[in-house]
Amino acid sequence: MMKRKRYPFFVMMVCFVAVFWAAVAAAGYTLTPAGTLLKREKETETSTKVRAAVPETETRQAKEPDDVLPGQKNDKDKRKKAQEQNLQQEEKEREFVQVDMSYLEGALFIGDSRTSTLYEYAGWDQTEFFVEYGLTIWDVMDSRVADDQNGGEKISVRDALKQRKYDKIYIMLGINELGRGTADTFYEQYKAVVDEIRALQPDAVLFVESIMHVTDKKDSEGTYINNAEIDARNGKIETLADNRHIFWLDENIVFDLEGTTKLNPEYTSDGVHLKAKYISVWRDFLLCHGIE
Repeated sequence: MMKRKRYPFFVMMVCFVAVFWAAVAAAGYTLTPAGTLLKREKETETSTKVRAAVPETETRQAKEPDDVLPGQKNDKDKRKKAQEQNLQQEEKEREFVQVDMSYLEGALFIGDSRTSTLYEYAGWDQTEFFVEYGLTIWDVMDSRVADDQNGGEKISVRDALKQRKYDKIYIMLGINELGRGTADTFYEQYKAVVDEIRALQPDAVLFVESIMHVTDKKDSEGTYINNAEIDARNGKIETLADNRHIFWLDENIVFDLEGTTKLNPEYTSDGVHLKAKYISVWRDFLLCHGIE
């Protein structure tokens, strides 16, 4: 008969102890140096409690460089405050103010034959003009009507706006477009031009000038050049103004015959274009509508 193998007592004790401590560890306990059992917290819970115990101000302070001096920190705070104030100022609507002729120095006028009257007779030597008879909102940006600062041939309005900066830009277009498209398509193209000018000249104040009315005689001819269509298109492009960067100027207020919505026949020889001697009326209107 085969004898049963007996294991030493201490081997059995070792196995028992190993199993015991494995069970203790699995239950989340650990043995302290003092010989007592301590329940371990989960790492995520501990981290959460530690983060919660740290005040938010201390967290922000910890992100500040150790070598920032008090004076430097004050300068940083002042710059931040100034930036916030500038942003708030930009977001406020601005109002028209009376200005003098120096306001138009360095300004740019973009337009068709009506604006050409200013170019030809106003004598504003410090003002630039990108004008051409027959110019329209559809071709204005590609039209070669601007002087190249580097000399040579004329360049497009688009290229000229890339070359130099302006504080103020006035644009009047629309009389030549009356027989083309609709008020909606005219507006969409006008908006595209305004958006491009704003992108090229982000610091400039942009004035969208109304399409001037025609006289009653011209209006009654029954052609596509009529005041009803002019009003429809003016109503559309007026909405481009935000009174922050883009402003609406309705010259019809001063050029219409009183009590009507038609161009005063005294101001024109053909029912459409202004006589040179009435440029002063236009000038005074512009000077009453400056933006500081």
